[in-house]
Amino acid sequence: MRRLIMAVLLCSSLQIFAQDKYSYSVNLNEIKDDKLTVTLRAPKITRSSVTFSFPKIIPGTYRIADYGKFIHNVKATDQSGKELTVKKTSDNTWQISNATKVSTITYDVEDIWDSDTPNEIYPMAGTNIEAGKNFVINTPGFFGYFDNLRDIPFELSFERPAGFYAATPLKPVTTGNTDKFMVDNADHLYDSPIMFSVPDTTTVHLGNTEVLIAVYSPKKQVQSRFIAQLLTNMLQATAKYLGGKLPVDKYAFIFYFNSEQRPFKTPGALEHNYSSFYSLPEAPQQALAATIMDIAAHEFFHIVTPLTISSREVKEFNFNKAILSKHLWLYEGSTEYASDHVQVRYGLNTPQQFLDKLSGKIRNSKTIFNDKLTFTELSVEAAGKHSAQFGNVYEKGALISACLDIYLLHLSGGAYDLTKLKHDLSVKFGRNAAFDDDKLFDIITEMTYPEVRDFFRKYVESNESIPYETFFAMAGVKYSPVATRMDFSLGGVPLGASPDGNLMVTDDSKLNEFGKKLGYKRADEIISFNDTRVTPVNADAIIAKVKTQMKEGEPFRVKVARKNASGGKDTVILQAPATKIEVKEEHKLEFMPDISIKQATVRQAWLTADGKGLALTTNRADVAEIDNIIKALYDVISGDPGQRNWERFRSLFSPAAYMGASVQAPGGSRFVTFTPEEYIRRNDPMFLKESFREKEIGRTINQFGNIAQVFTSYEYDLGNGKAKQRGINSVQLVKDQGRWWIVNIIWQEENKDLPIPSTYLFQK
Repeated sequence: MRRLIMAVLLCSSLQIFAQDKYSYSVNLNEIKDDKLTVTLRAPKITRSSVTFSFPKIIPGTYRIADYGKFIHNVKATDQSGKELTVKKTSDNTWQISNATKVSTITYDVEDIWDSDTPNEIYPMAGTNIEAGKNFVINTPGFFGYFDNLRDIPFELSFERPAGFYAATPLKPVTTGNTDKFMVDNADHLYDSPIMFSVPDTTTVHLGNTEVLIAVYSPKKQVQSRFIAQLLTNMLQATAKYLGGKLPVDKYAFIFYFNSEQRPFKTPGALEHNYSSFYSLPEAPQQALAATIMDIAAHEFFHIVTPLTISSREVKEFNFNKAILSKHLWLYEGSTEYASDHVQVRYGLNTPQQFLDKLSGKIRNSKTIFNDKLTFTELSVEAAGKHSAQFGNVYEKGALISACLDIYLLHLSGGAYDLTKLKHDLSVKFGRNAAFDDDKLFDIITEMTYPEVRDFFRKYVESNESIPYETFFAMAGVKYSPVATRMDFSLGGVPLGASPDGNLMVTDDSKLNEFGKKLGYKRADEIISFNDTRVTPVNADAIIAKVKTQMKEGEPFRVKVARKNASGGKDTVILQAPATKIEVKEEHKLEFMPDISIKQATVRQAWLTADGKGLALTTNRADVAEIDNIIKALYDVISGDPGQRNWERFRSLFSPAAYMGASVQAPGGSRFVTFTPEEYIRRNDPMFLKESFREKEIGRTINQFGNIAQVFTSYEYDLGNGKAKQRGINSVQLVKDQGRWWIVNIIWQEENKDLPIPSTYLFQK
């Protein structure tokens, strides 16, 4: 009898629960005037009057959106189909009378991307309704909630076109062409984007994490497989950076590449707990690679801040009023910093490339934005009076994090950094607890050092400028407000984006002499530099690449589209001999050649994964010429029993270098690879006990510009003066940042069936 009673009670509770949810349905096959009709079977409402709302603002955008502006014809009916009184009370709210009788609500959703309604919604948070092609369902633009019922489940049902696939972090229940999704509450709902299209998806598994990459690219210029390959190394590095594994079981990268809509005014991405959505211009995927890497790294790191570590303003987000936290330095700044920092720590960028990124952020924060604006005030008013300064959270916010990172390492002797601090904050708070906005600085101080409180007080809570020369010097990095050098120029031409999505000359009044010789004109749309296609998305990478290929006196070509008298555009080729000019660089960061042991300790801990593997100092003579670096390679590993100068050895290699050998093994030869650091670990014990001398007996160099391939023949002995073994080292080199780097070395030993050809030996 007891079992029967429990079954009845269970059935009853399930019936109550079944009513206590939102049941939404959308037919993606029924589009009228670029709108979709949404139907809601309402949960039980106990109030006589209720407000039906759409978000005014959503997490991660720090911007007023007013999604309700794109919702039309809101109607409420009772069970008999009789209409109830609905009154629009603001851009985002509708008051419904006799609310206890509400059974169904219907309304039309306007395509935000195609809308002519003035709005400030970022495209990565917008919606797209493209019949038979693509549907971007950023849920705040499709689904509303009742003001007193945020915390009950939502069921979403979509009738989709045949052959379409729903790219989303949510798990569907699929019947025919109908996908149904369940979410826990309004926060979960607005955290879950969905993109419907013919699928181009790739899934990769990294440890226990399943990662979905979904792509919509109308011209098929970008494939999900390419992005998966691109992001795999970054995600593996991120897992190591965060302590060994990724903190989510499933994650979705959802990419929309635009060549069908009007150009996006602000392309970019928006983070979510288990996904990120990207709205980017379509271009050849190789040209977009660097941009995708940087943006995806940033968005993925948001799973730590603010999605794990955050204040009540974030975890209890108010969708209808902009109540923001004062800690954007943590949410956006430290995330931006981490997305660059992980790349240098794990060899995806060189140390100088990392410093160049930070240099650019100093330049931007001091020239584009108000460096004197208190950062906590900027954060709180990012969606209000300081909205024009919001971009500085990615510039100065990242620099606050960089300086704090170095300062923590300086205070701890290299033992404690920002990554460990964020880990400890994650343990203390986690996804389900929030910190008090006014107490975070004191909490961090208690967890670290008293000096840290002064850091926050001076550089985050007040308008005192950060003394970059002081903090970067702690890691052996020189900060110069102004530095000069000779470099190639593109003409001193200021560039922006044209309405057609091309680079455009915004001003021709301040061209340098080279720019005047080329003959730029205002409003020229730049198609290519030296026949290399350039767009606003890939401009930084293409310009850097083109400059490395320029040679003084050789023709430099710029293809532009220029307006003609009839209103059309002509293709014009601008050309002039490439010329180096004196370039002034503001806010330059570069490594100091001579540093103290403490600076070396901080730099090593800052820029490497395990405090090892990065040269602290470099003998510039060793890397000035190909001959020098080859001689240094042999010299550094040769000698009597004892410690080798591994610091000098490391200084010869690029951060991502590898080594390898073709060795004889049972069943035939095989190829083994290892890093320079692994070479050190394997050979250091032997070198400590035994003499080892290796000398060069032949060399052949093939060089083209900044790349070189060297076949250098060798013989080595173990101290008895007799040749023990001979072979050939194949060394690949690249010249970057004014010096040569070893990119990789592979070798093959000589044997009786494979003697070294005489052409690879010095002639006696």
